[in-house]
Amino acid sequence: MRWKGRGSYTVEGTVIISMIFLATGMVILLGFYGHDRAVMQSTADELSIYGSLWAGRYMQPEIREVDYENMKQNGAADFSVIEEMGSRMLQGRLFCGELRSIRAAQSLSGREMLIEIQTDFQLGKYEIPCTVKASALVFRSRDLPRKYDINQEEQADES
Repeated sequence: MRWKGRGSYTVEGTVIISMIFLATGMVILLGFYGHDRAVMQSTADELSIYGSLWAGRYMQPEIREVDYENMKQNGAADFSVIEEMGSRMLQGRLFCGELRSIRAAQSLSGREMLIEIQTDFQLGKYEIPCTVKASALVFRSRDLPRKYDINQEEQADES
C-alpha cells in the first residue's frame, strides 16, 4: 500500500509538468504569430503610404523623376517596384510565416493606394493563411495648394 501512494505522485507530476510545457509552448507560438502579424501590418501601412506618394506624383521610382508623359495621359503608375520593396522589407523578419504574395493597386476612384500581403503561417504541421490589408490616400500633385492659388484667395479676401 505504501508503494502505490508514492508512485501516484510521480505519475501526477509528469502529467502536470507536461501540461505546463505544452501551455508554455502554445504561448510562445502565439507570440510568434502576433509578432509576424504586427510586422506584416506595419509593412503594409508603410508600403501604402510610400505607394500613395509615388502614385500621386507620377514618380519613376528607379530614377526618382516625374514621368510627365504619363501624367499628361493620366495613366496608371507601375506598382511592381512597391511589391518588390515589400518583399525585401519582410525578408528574414518573419518567425513562423512564409510570404506568399504582395499586391499593390490603386482603388477604382484613384484616390486610395491599396496594399494586400498574404502569408502562410506554419504552426507544427498546420498552415494557417493570413491576409493583411492597408490603404492610404493618394497625395496628387495637382490637388495640393499652389502659391499662385493662395495669393488669389488672399486678394479676393482683401477686396
